Amino acid sequence: MSQISNSTWKSQTGYIWALIGSAVGFANVLSFSAQVYKNGGGAFLIPYFFALFLLGIPMLILEGKIGYKWKLPLITTFIKTGIPRLKVIGWLSVIACITIGAFYIVLTGYAVSYTFFAATKSIPEDTQNFFLHDFLHLTPSISDFGTISFPILFSTIVVCLSTWYVLTRRVQDGIEKICSFFMPIMVLIILIFAIVSCLLPGGINAFYYYLKPDFEKLYQPQLWRDIFGQLFFSLSLGLGIIIGYSRHTQKNTNIVKAMCLVAFGDFFVSFISGIAIFGCLSHISYVQNIPFSEIIKSDSTFEIGFILFPKILKSFGFFEPIIGTIFFFCIFIAGITGVFSIVECIVGNVEEEFRIDRKKAVGITLIILMSFSLFFCMGNGSHIIDALAPMVLGTNMLIGALGLILSFAYSKTLQVFDESIPTLLQICIKFIIPIILLVILISNLFSEITHLNFATNLRFAWLLMALIIGNICVTLTEKKRLSHKLYSN
Repeated sequence: MSQISNSTWKSQTGYIWALIGSAVGFANVLSFSAQVYKNGGGAFLIPYFFALFLLGIPMLILEGKIGYKWKLPLITTFIKTGIPRLKVIGWLSVIACITIGAFYIVLTGYAVSYTFFAATKSIPEDTQNFFLHDFLHLTPSISDFGTISFPILFSTIVVCLSTWYVLTRRVQDGIEKICSFFMPIMVLIILIFAIVSCLLPGGINAFYYYLKPDFEKLYQPQLWRDIFGQLFFSLSLGLGIIIGYSRHTQKNTNIVKAMCLVAFGDFFVSFISGIAIFGCLSHISYVQNIPFSEIIKSDSTFEIGFILFPKILKSFGFFEPIIGTIFFFCIFIAGITGVFSIVECIVGNVEEEFRIDRKKAVGITLIILMSFSLFFCMGNGSHIIDALAPMVLGTNMLIGALGLILSFAYSKTLQVFDESIPTLLQICIKFIIPIILLVILISNLFSEITHLNFATNLRFAWLLMALIIGNICVTLTEKKRLSHKLYSN
């Protein structure tokens, strides 16, 4: 293994900022606000905060402890169970990371392009037509590929090259330095945006719309699926990303404290981003005399960031390019720090399982991601993302989390839990969380089966292919391991 792979975080603070960089992404800046808007304001916030304590923090601690204890990536860690075939669970998560990474670098590319558009005042008055047709080249359906968007393609290449530059360095020289410098700045900027948006005409009404709960929503199963889906996506649970970062920790790292700080940091960024977004929406509602509930017309997360916000920018006059550039640069930072963690997760597993050099693993991984990302640069790219997201960012993450709990939490010989983990948390991880995850998983699968269409068929096809590829990879790597005895006891 290369020295880069054996490198550790320089400090616990750097490790925490890197994890926050992984957690804070589109899910926080854009998706969280869209979920609150759709699900009744405080009716989403209150149970979300409860779920953070009940599920989010315990799962973070479990994954953090696994990485901290064995210093191995997700797939290789399953060897410790004594049942090598369980590695297929890890491969499912890594294949999901490859899929997520392929479209996440494209979405981060959106922010690169829009940072340039904002700086040069290239966004016209009709922001919707510009985003959907001029930029995305959006086609009517998933079966219509349309044409490739060259601004998106170019921006995606920029993201890939930036990722290669950072990940071919030691974690303390690459990821840690970038996250420790940019993440505090990003949080400060979002906080300023939240204050400014509430000072806009009508913006103060944001607190009413944001915090007032619609308790009728609590009786809707979809609300709870959205809450746990948002939580898993935001905290990167069940994918091996937390394990991948935690394997680089030093011996004196306080995992429980670190994970609590990461969870609250992630929620804080989501919360203040929500205030900033709701302030802007309240401003639009006030100025254009539109009912607040009718501003967002679709379920797309990106309507807020790339259609509505550019409209608001037009009201800032001279400051439009300055504010726009800062806003989209923040989205870029949120996106690319997430890309770092996704690619790091894939690279760590490829390195260990196939025993190849770190820089070569980074290069191969990014070439694969760039190749797959071409599909998401086409006119039907956003349709494909919408079709795959419920599987790779939903069902598959639940399977991964359940697999980790059942494989590690109950084992007395593996001893994942120590005196630093309170008994209440252990009970939560062993008994409460599996029941919750199983109920949501069954609910998701039932919903998919009873609403079969092209998108659901695509999702099940992805799962089948992932299982086949995962089993093939387990067979190949296990033969190599047994013949060369590559893993230490």
